[in-house]
Amino acid sequence: MLDYNKKNIMKKIKLFIAIFTLGIIVLSCEDPLERTAVGRFSEDSVFNDETLTDLVVANLFARARFLPGSNDLNPSRLVVDACAGGYSRTFGGWPGGYQFTRGLFTELGTGGQGTNEYWDWALVREINEVIFKLKSEGNTLPQEYTDTRIGELHFLRAWVYFQKVKRYGGVPIITEPQSFDLALDELQIPRNSEEETYDFIAEECDLAVSLLADKMQQGGRPTHWAALALKSRAMLYAGSIGEFGNMQLNGLLGISNPDKYWQLSYDASKKIINEGPFTLYGDNPSSFEEAENLYYDLFTKDAELGNNNEAIFTEVFGGQGARPEDWERWCAPAVVSGTTFLNTYLETFEMYEYIDGTPGTLDRSTLVPGVFHDMDNFIGRKDPRCRANIFLPEVEYGGQTVWMHEGLYVNGVLETSNIDGIDVPAKGPSRDIERTGMFNRKRCNEQFLVGPSRGQGGTDYMVFRLGEMYLNLAEAAYALGRDSEGLEALNRIRRRVNMPDKLTINWSVIQNERAVELAFEQHRYWDLRRWRIAHIELDRRASKGNKYTGVRWRKDYDNPGMYEIIHTTTGTATDSWDRIFEEHHYYFPIGLARIQRSPALVENPGYE
Repeated sequence: MLDYNKKNIMKKIKLFIAIFTLGIIVLSCEDPLERTAVGRFSEDSVFNDETLTDLVVANLFARARFLPGSNDLNPSRLVVDACAGGYSRTFGGWPGGYQFTRGLFTELGTGGQGTNEYWDWALVREINEVIFKLKSEGNTLPQEYTDTRIGELHFLRAWVYFQKVKRYGGVPIITEPQSFDLALDELQIPRNSEEETYDFIAEECDLAVSLLADKMQQGGRPTHWAALALKSRAMLYAGSIGEFGNMQLNGLLGISNPDKYWQLSYDASKKIINEGPFTLYGDNPSSFEEAENLYYDLFTKDAELGNNNEAIFTEVFGGQGARPEDWERWCAPAVVSGTTFLNTYLETFEMYEYIDGTPGTLDRSTLVPGVFHDMDNFIGRKDPRCRANIFLPEVEYGGQTVWMHEGLYVNGVLETSNIDGIDVPAKGPSRDIERTGMFNRKRCNEQFLVGPSRGQGGTDYMVFRLGEMYLNLAEAAYALGRDSEGLEALNRIRRRVNMPDKLTINWSVIQNERAVELAFEQHRYWDLRRWRIAHIELDRRASKGNKYTGVRWRKDYDNPGMYEIIHTTTGTATDSWDRIFEEHHYYFPIGLARIQRSPALVENPGYE
């Protein structure tokens, strides 16, 4: 059976090309809401052969973008976390990256660059087509096999619609293959409401659960637990949009009954936690140091090898020899031949508390020339997740020390050129010291150290994990008035890294705990949107005096562990731009070009 990931992608591509050449399958990548949007499987025999059916379904999963950017090795898709106080780099050289962070949402919806869009109706059409073929009377495949594939496709369709609804609000719900012989006006399908779309996602997850229950699945293929995890997350989004958002466009946008969705998320999370075979990885560490190491390992141990029982659903990558993703290339320190691309803001560093539970906010008046800090206090006393998630000075990686200082004090003199007899460089590699002075470490696997050539990585990506389910439960329980249960679920996550329990729970506590636990996992940007606080947190402009910032490190050679730490705003060409997020940006635009092609669509507010 083929994995639905990149692990054997080259083999799949070769086989797919062969099938295509024989004329067995004809696929279209055009928008099915357009007149030319057709994608027809020309031979029913494909769906009477398990190997060929596996290939078709694997192709659909490979296109689903579970990890943004993984399908085309384009890191500009990772901008969804870059905006979230996570990374300082805005990918200014790539279309769609810097526009997105600067609030130029009107450049979306054109069909021209679409870096952060999810307007892939060809994928919806082909999922519908395969479900239809597998349910047809001519299908001679074993019933259990057929049910499993259909269950996987209901999960995938739910995933695709979730990606759409969290961007655009309500979208057309299409569950049957549309004939390309239909008249143009019959192909122009209006949008369903946002509430109807979330209801559809819940129904799809339920179908997937019923069809996949008790089915044994290979790594990289969804189980009924994965479908429950998707329901937990999607319904959490719907609940919070109803809690904090407004009804708009005569009910087309918004959620009218948030408690309904909070309860659905609560139930799904509870079932996974209480009945699932999952455990928190690295639970009950004996020290803060062990907690840091185990939390780091959580994101670099491949679940398919049986090393990580926290993973509920993973996108599996193959590393060298198969088409991989290349996370390590962009995150690894330059000192070990990485590119140090995804820098982290000081504001993110400050979200992590100290190990005694006190706030991590810094006195920035001390981050000035002439004031030295003991790194044992500045970094060593931080929440273990901070040190596991962020590359900071003198961490060991790939058998080398990562130097991030821009100068070395020797006998009180700041040196920037190496000195004979001194075993510490006067400064680190330029890519390790520029921009914010710290960068992403989470999921950066030392096994996949990369050189100048692209594509040597291969660390699996956890799409859903048990840690998120505890936080989903905490939030849904709190929203439903079950404070003590919500607090216990949240503290369960903190205990895993030896952090002290919170004594009370509120929205601020929930939001910060998600920020530090789920950092760099493609959550933060979307969380800020669904809580409707993105226009506060992500709108960072010089005119408001709230731009994202970083630090510069200067090491004192004569006093080991002492650093002069200088607060600075990010200042390179791509990092100096304002970040802009206005209130109408909570929904992406549909786009004028699309509405012209399909007038039944209605534009979102603020883009007319």
